[in-house]
Amino acid sequence: MIELDRDAPLPIGEQLVQGLRYEIASGRYRPGSRLPSTRVLGDQLEISFHTVRKAYQKLAEEGIVDVRRGAGYVVVERQPLSRAERLERGAGVVEDALHKLVGLGLGDDEVEYVVQEGLQFFERPGTRRALVFAAGYRELAESGAEQAGAALQERVTASLLTELGTLAQVDGLVVALPDLRAARRALPDAEIVGAAVEYPLDVLERVARLGPGESLGLVTRWADAVAPLSDEVRRRTGFAGPLLGLPVDADRRQLETVVRQSDVVVFSPQARRRVRPVLQRLSTPHAELAPTLAPASLARIRDALAG
Repeated sequence: MIELDRDAPLPIGEQLVQGLRYEIASGRYRPGSRLPSTRVLGDQLEISFHTVRKAYQKLAEEGIVDVRRGAGYVVVERQPLSRAERLERGAGVVEDALHKLVGLGLGDDEVEYVVQEGLQFFERPGTRRALVFAAGYRELAESGAEQAGAALQERVTASLLTELGTLAQVDGLVVALPDLRAARRALPDAEIVGAAVEYPLDVLERVARLGPGESLGLVTRWADAVAPLSDEVRRRTGFAGPLLGLPVDADRRQLETVVRQSDVVVFSPQARRRVRPVLQRLSTPHAELAPTLAPASLARIRDALAG
């Protein structure tokens, strides 16, 4: 999954181009597959669709994708570079990366350690598999992918359920149990594993103890998580009082209003960095509502998908 660092010196558009190049080169999008529409990808990454369109146009100029009427941007089969060209371009990339590492203050031993750690990702024998954790909203997909990847010691990509049809290859798919039927409809031939998703018991109990008239605040990283996570919290705790939910990127005044009006605020791990300063400044009781895959589910994932 493409990640954009808004604090990095490299412009967002260039980060997106680099991320797309990698996704295509690593096989997530194979020749003939269609890239997400500019609006869909823009919404997912919370950037303007104009920025996505410029990135797609850059890839088209490089001959990586083609624009086709009625199909959007499609990955094309590329003529491979010669070995000499690959080595020359690769040397330039490595030199640039080494300059950045030295600029961060890393010594020779630390640079070697970072490089070796990175190389381990590519040293697995055989062809790297396309493993995916899919969910109805991105924050759950990201958390699930991270935990499934740790269990398998292999990269697992996060995806929305609605994106499954756009993936060029899926060798193994993990979804939350309620999403199993939808995943089977989308990818009937894939190896699919259902996983039980749990939340911290102490946080759920804290919500369940809220009395009549008390309100709960819910802060997520992205807007698509608010409704399903609100429903999940109510279902698991029986909480029936006012629930004020919004994404952390909402207007700061709205965020502060929700925090002030809530007796307890829970937030997703992806929202932690941005919401905690507000919570601490206003001294509002709060807790992190982090989804975890049940231990039995992790064991099932290892049994079914271990390479």
